[in-house]
Amino acid sequence: MKGRKIMKGLSFIDPKYIHEGEFDSISVPEKSTHSHRKLAALILAACLVFSLAVTAYAANLFGIRELFRTYYRELPEAAEPYIRQETAAAEAEEGWSCAITESLSDSSTVMATVTIRGGSKYIVAPTDADPNGSARVIGIAGEQTLSEYAASQGKKLLLVGARILKVGDEEIGGGSQRMENISESEMVILTQCTKTVSASNLEAVCLVYAREEGSKDVQRIELPFVLSEAPATSEEMVYHPLNFNAIPGLTFGDMTVTETPLGYNIRMSATVTDQEASYNIMKVEIEGLTYGEGSHDSEDDGNWYFDAYMCQGTPGDILVVHYYDWDKQPIGEIEFRKVIH
Repeated sequence: MKGRKIMKGLSFIDPKYIHEGEFDSISVPEKSTHSHRKLAALILAACLVFSLAVTAYAANLFGIRELFRTYYRELPEAAEPYIRQETAAAEAEEGWSCAITESLSDSSTVMATVTIRGGSKYIVAPTDADPNGSARVIGIAGEQTLSEYAASQGKKLLLVGARILKVGDEEIGGGSQRMENISESEMVILTQCTKTVSASNLEAVCLVYAREEGSKDVQRIELPFVLSEAPATSEEMVYHPLNFNAIPGLTFGDMTVTETPLGYNIRMSATVTDQEASYNIMKVEIEGLTYGEGSHDSEDDGNWYFDAYMCQGTPGDILVVHYYDWDKQPIGEIEFRKVIH
């Protein structure tokens, strides 16, 4: 039975805090023997191949292109040649299995599709699903709850999720996942994150985690895979602020714009001059461009950065950036002019 499409956009915390935050409100002591229960996970290279991968993925029914289109927009055509087929897979002694099927990355973004199969033992549901909630969340018609449906099938309920854990030496502390049930016992996850390190043939690690209903034991499998980064398609463009102190609390430096097959990656640097005023910033818009992911961060150099990834549109010689407060009211705007070499 094909499941109904499910959108689950989750933010993640550092893996060392996974006991407190990964599954609902369950708290597992740091030194719990349950939380460190060893998974007999055998990484199988190309030997473990899901039958799903041979059929559905061959037609790209549940690959990066389809899921990106479902939950974001059309994947840029220029990015499609850089989608990489993956073979990293593992099977847990508890009876479920997982595999990375595809990956795609550029200098700032990593995404991968992960398939999780419950086998003959489990009904598979999203990590934040309520066992007492409707089974319709995985595409099952009727009035049964997830827990009731699993019991009616003589199976257990397995709550699952996946995230990019590491890229090279960089620990990834956040990300998102979008989930779709293929059947009651199979789920595909599109997991996505941003990175700061950029190089060819970087090894990444995807964490797949699962918990049986009613158990505090979080089962984990780490799947390593190597990124094949889509190259920049043009030289980095630099924009200089025309009114560098136009936004209260910030003094702006240059903006850099890099084009990749996934779109434009933009970074604006600034120095915080008034911490309280900077806290008032909620939203940033770049006139004429739309972006899929964006974030504000301060770094060890003391500077404040706004990063926008996979932007669509055409940057002109002037880029106007609009700032909004938490009431969605305009704070101000700042203009950047392209530096012509």
